[in-house]
Amino acid sequence: MGAAELGRALAPLLGKPVPKHIAVACSGGADSLALTLLADQWARPRGIKLSALIVDHRLRQQSAAEARQVADWLKAAGIAAHILTRRGARPKADIQAAARAARYGLLAEWCAGHGVRHLLLAHHREDQAETLLLRALRGSGIDGLAAMAPSRPLTADLQLLRPLLDQPKARLVAALQARGQAWIEDPSNRNTAFARVQVRAALGQLDQDGSLTRHLATTAANMARARQALEQLASEALHRSVAWHEAGFAWLDAAALRAAPEEIGLRALARLLRLVGGLPEPPRLESLQRLLNHLDEPATLHRCRLLPVAQGRLLPVGQGRLLVHREARFPPEPLPLGSLQPGRGLPNPAWPSLVWPRLVWDGRFDLALSRPMPGYRLAMLGKALPPALLAREAEIPRAVWPSLPALWRGKTLVGLPVLGPVGKADAVIMRFRNSL
Repeated sequence: MGAAELGRALAPLLGKPVPKHIAVACSGGADSLALTLLADQWARPRGIKLSALIVDHRLRQQSAAEARQVADWLKAAGIAAHILTRRGARPKADIQAAARAARYGLLAEWCAGHGVRHLLLAHHREDQAETLLLRALRGSGIDGLAAMAPSRPLTADLQLLRPLLDQPKARLVAALQARGQAWIEDPSNRNTAFARVQVRAALGQLDQDGSLTRHLATTAANMARARQALEQLASEALHRSVAWHEAGFAWLDAAALRAAPEEIGLRALARLLRLVGGLPEPPRLESLQRLLNHLDEPATLHRCRLLPVAQGRLLPVGQGRLLVHREARFPPEPLPLGSLQPGRGLPNPAWPSLVWPRLVWDGRFDLALSRPMPGYRLAMLGKALPPALLAREAEIPRAVWPSLPALWRGKTLVGLPVLGPVGKADAVIMRFRNSL
């Protein structure tokens, strides 16, 4: 495989304008090392800065030396390499899942600190086939069998890109061999205590010519198309049945949602709860099913409360719509604003001009500052009753108030950024992340 071919795979994933700085996760294995070297060949003549990120999980005695070796290889090739080290005790259970979570956390943190919005990963055709089999063995539905997507968000400002999903591992190994480049072999990839290693071994025995792996990857791509179609239908169902408010809550027409096919209704309801509750993962299917079957009744799920309403007023069960809002339980930690760098070029109220950095508060609101804010913090409103809300009770039900984002200075409530300017200027800019 060559750099030009990688570039053709990357182009639709990166979009336009092409970013000035991208990162690649490089473990030092054949797959990620080949991707890093090819990405550098593609990026360098285009004036794109490439940073290689090497995560030292500290799970094996040799890991630190291996990370340094990979960094030396990359630096010899003229590639900026950064070692990110996991801290803390060794996980006692589900080691691979814990390592994956730590890895993505470190990668996202580095990218956030350096203005990088695209992170390349080296998952290839065999990885895709293994993922599909693992999820099939767990009884996954369409979403699980769609396996890994070529592009997906890791955070609000970081997109994971997998340009090699159509490529067999052998081509990546051949790319390294052609330039005489060695690589690291991780012994955990041969540890049969891990389910993925067991599936990999079984697949290797059954697939002598690579055709089974190719067909499994094609199945995953077919499932991904089906998932995309279902998600589009779920978006349309949400548009028909939900009215949003900029303060981060919604009114749900239960009858309109139930009129959709059950699969579409479940997907739409899951997305509604994710957006209002601010959690990245959907609720459990069993809980979601129970909620859909009893939508006329008050309920709590996924950090959300659902209450019968009509035109913003709470009503007895069975009359009107449902108010869906974030519970005030389990609030996020207060966010000190003094250390945050203000965004530059933010003429009020031109949100599209927002430049890095941008934060997400409580998983629900985009946040930026137009000027330094020493001594201020952002936290839920709680039991405070500001006059601005009392005047808008017909629009914003009292049940919503405690979970609203509020700006505080010490114990003094300064304002509610999602409801308008705070002080003489829009010092704190917030927008509900209604990403339908």
